[in-house]
Amino acid sequence: MQDEEAAVLGTRQEGLAQVFTQQVDFTAATGATQLTFPAIAFDAYPDHPSGAGSSCGRTPPGIDLPWGSSAPTVNVLAPRANTWLCFMGPGWNHSNNTNPLPVKPTIIANGEDDFEIAFLRPVSAVGLELLTNHLAQHKVTLTFTDATQEVLEDAVLDTGAHAFEFLGIQSTKRIRSIFIDTNGGASVNEGIAAIWTAP
Repeated sequence: MQDEEAAVLGTRQEGLAQVFTQQVDFTAATGATQLTFPAIAFDAYPDHPSGAGSSCGRTPPGIDLPWGSSAPTVNVLAPRANTWLCFMGPGWNHSNNTNPLPVKPTIIANGEDDFEIAFLRPVSAVGLELLTNHLAQHKVTLTFTDATQEVLEDAVLDTGAHAFEFLGIQSTKRIRSIFIDTNGGASVNEGIAAIWTAP
C-alpha cells in the first residue's frame, strides 16, 4: 500500500535513493534550491557564439555553476562529446535536431549528450529538468562520497519523450557526482534545462 501511495505522489524508493518525478514534491521534501544559469544563452560564451541563441565552451573544463559565481559548487561535463558543451536558447535549432525547443538557456553537447555532474560540495539531493529526445531513455549512476555507486535504470526514472521532464533524487548517502547516460543524443539533442541541489 505504501509503494502504491508513493507512486501516486510521483516518488518511489530505489535502493538508497528516493526518486521524484514532480519538482514541487522534490523541493518541499528536500529544501533544494535551483542553481543559476545564464540569463541569455547567446551571452554565456561570447567568444564562441554558435548561431542565433546559443554559445559554447569546451568540455573539459565544462560548465561551472551557479553561473557567474566566484565559488562554484557544481561542474557539468560531457565526457563523450566532441569538444563543445553549449547553452542553447529559444532561437536555436541547428539542423532541426532539437524537439521540443528550449524556452530558456539549456545545456546540450556537440555529439553524444551524456552528462557528468560533479558536486564540489557533496549533496544529499539533486533535481534535474531534462530535455528529452524521441527515445527518452536514461540511466543515472550515482557516485557517493565513499566511492560506492548506485544505478537507476530507465524504468525507474520514467521520463517521457520530446518533453522537459523533471527528475529528482534524494539519497541516504551523500552524492559526489552523477552520470546521465542517454540514448540517441548524438543525433537528436538531449539536455539539462535546470539543476537543483540540497547540501
